[in-house]
Amino acid sequence: MMKSFARIGLVIAALGPSLPAFAAPVPRAFEPPPTLPGQGNVVALEAGVAPAVGGCRPQGSISRSGSIVSVVLNFVRGRFFINNPDPTDPQPDGLDPVELRSYGGCKSGPAIFVKPGDTLRVDLINQLAKDDPSCLPNPPEGLGLPALVGCFNTTNLHTHGLHVSPAGNSDNVLLNIAPQTKFPYEINIPNDHPAGTFWYHAHRHGSTAVQVASGASGVLVVKGERPYTPPSPQNPKPIADIDTVLHDVNGAPFKEQLFLFQQIAYACFANQPNQPGGPWQQIYTTQGLYNANSPANIANAPWTCPLATSGNPVSPGVVENFGLQLDSSSIWDTNGRFTSVNGIVQPTLTVPAGEIQRWRFVHAGIHDTINIQLVRATPVGTTNLIATSALSGNREQQKADLLAACNASAGTLIPQFEIASDGLTRTKLRTVHASQVGGVLESNYMQPGYRSDVLVVFPSDGDYCLLNQAAPKAERVSNGNGGGQGPTTPQLLAYVHVRGGQPVTGDLQAYVGKALYDANPTLPDAVRTGLRDGDLRPWAPFEDLAPPAAGSQQQQAAFAINFPAFTVNNASYDPDVVNFTREVNTTDDWLLSAQGEPHIFHIHVNPFQVIDVTTTNTNGQQISIYNPDGTCKPDIVYADKQQLANQYCGMWHTFRDTIIVENNYQIRVRTRYDRYIGEYVLHCHILDHEDAGMMANIAIVPDLNAPGGGLGMAGMRHAKQPTATPAATPVGHKH
Repeated sequence: MMKSFARIGLVIAALGPSLPAFAAPVPRAFEPPPTLPGQGNVVALEAGVAPAVGGCRPQGSISRSGSIVSVVLNFVRGRFFINNPDPTDPQPDGLDPVELRSYGGCKSGPAIFVKPGDTLRVDLINQLAKDDPSCLPNPPEGLGLPALVGCFNTTNLHTHGLHVSPAGNSDNVLLNIAPQTKFPYEINIPNDHPAGTFWYHAHRHGSTAVQVASGASGVLVVKGERPYTPPSPQNPKPIADIDTVLHDVNGAPFKEQLFLFQQIAYACFANQPNQPGGPWQQIYTTQGLYNANSPANIANAPWTCPLATSGNPVSPGVVENFGLQLDSSSIWDTNGRFTSVNGIVQPTLTVPAGEIQRWRFVHAGIHDTINIQLVRATPVGTTNLIATSALSGNREQQKADLLAACNASAGTLIPQFEIASDGLTRTKLRTVHASQVGGVLESNYMQPGYRSDVLVVFPSDGDYCLLNQAAPKAERVSNGNGGGQGPTTPQLLAYVHVRGGQPVTGDLQAYVGKALYDANPTLPDAVRTGLRDGDLRPWAPFEDLAPPAAGSQQQQAAFAINFPAFTVNNASYDPDVVNFTREVNTTDDWLLSAQGEPHIFHIHVNPFQVIDVTTTNTNGQQISIYNPDGTCKPDIVYADKQQLANQYCGMWHTFRDTIIVENNYQIRVRTRYDRYIGEYVLHCHILDHEDAGMMANIAIVPDLNAPGGGLGMAGMRHAKQPTATPAATPVGHKH
């Protein structure tokens, strides 16, 4: 049944007749991300992935012809509802009306499935309006825009984690796709590309944070079909995909679930006509209207969306004010919004006991950590709130129920068996569980940009909580009650109802290992036994990188905030400066550090290997947190009352594209600039930090010692762009 929005009155009417009607509300049942209407052999790539039933039907299309996957992706203002569990929410049925920049008009972007060797063609159609206030030559001061931040309706597209060309119309984030224009991306995925979990999102500098905080992101899965092949002198490291061994004894692939975690920072505004400083300046909170001059009790109050009246105009939930909605280390922890899963807040997922599933986690938020735990629920009183999906309340009100019904302990924590991080298969399975050393209840730490592929199995019928576990108090206090460390109170991400199936007794890791062993009888004995015991090296895409050439200079990325400047190596982003120039097919070590608060390092195109993590001891010396075998040193990890070092346990010598850089820690990573030349960026993946200037340009050239880096047109400069903005305007660089 469609809901009436007559109560919103003139505010909605003023948004223009061209906007689509609000979609019908959706239930709280777990839903996979939406999928585009498809043609050709597209569905085959989704084998094992739970189909989308009901839910949003995005605008656009997808088709396959041979190895060419063609996508039409519409970037629009989508009108829909986000469910709010707070019983005091004024909106009927707790469904907040929102209007957000989105892909296809859905809360999360459509899932896209490709395979190695494919050419992914994306027609990105920017249907947003040209006359947005942020796009004016002199945007209203009230929007709180840092330098170079603006025109929230200009966009582009980044395929996060893909090892593809950054140039031309490939994964080029130095493009501006203006409102009311379209651009044809063509991304050639190499034949030797790893299978894994990746994602795509908006990445135009100045509008990245606003657009991703609105939900402009989606899951991108590279499906693998390459079976294990024994090494040979001609091919000492054959490519093999972990996908090919994740099946039952009958060959049926493990069921997969996609989890796109989003932190959509929508707020409802009182848009008074002709107010000084422009629109979008007064946010409704439980304590009154919040603006740039509000006292702390209002600035830190939860946001709300009251019913509109003729004398009380209320906008739908929007993301429009950079300063009020995004530019704070603690804003997500105080605004009262909930992390959503594929656009649904606290959905319910039903699985059978004993069934091994592959869960692909993607953190598509812009700022805050998600500390994932799976916990068996304990019924409270005579009514099991978890079983009936009746848990309600704002974050603070839910705290008591969660601590009672979803209390994490060594006896209730369900292990997660991580097989891949940032889309890349690990060399050894990592178990996230109750540690035998130090008694720590481990979390699967997810920072913005991270991906984690885990195998899960539930031992018996019952009800389980997928939690975003609270960060240690000391950790938050030391970082100004913010800084990307996780929530101050535990938060429910989803319910899991386990019904039917076959109960599992005994150790769950042994159960998973035996299932993999039994299902793959054709593997060589040593490989099959290794798989049972968690050895994933035959399916890991990379081996240890050799050290850089003798005499190579270590590169450095030092993130810092010297307000109002957000910097990398003491410089804020300048689109006309190349900060690093390196040579293709060479290797560098990078030293990463952060000041003021933690930051999240991400570099495009090439993954990096985590070589070491060091911290400063009481004598002021840098010491490694790792033993020679890559395990964490207990005397360092468990002496850290903030538990910061736990984030890095299990990362030694793994390959990633995104990593948090904690204060008082230094990260040494190694990367090879493999295959591709061109210009791209490294930046902090706290996206409001990136937009505020914490980003740098890097150019990969054929030959560092040749004139112009070995480029045939060395010495040329890009001409000044014309006043009229074309469909896709490359941002010029000085070389």
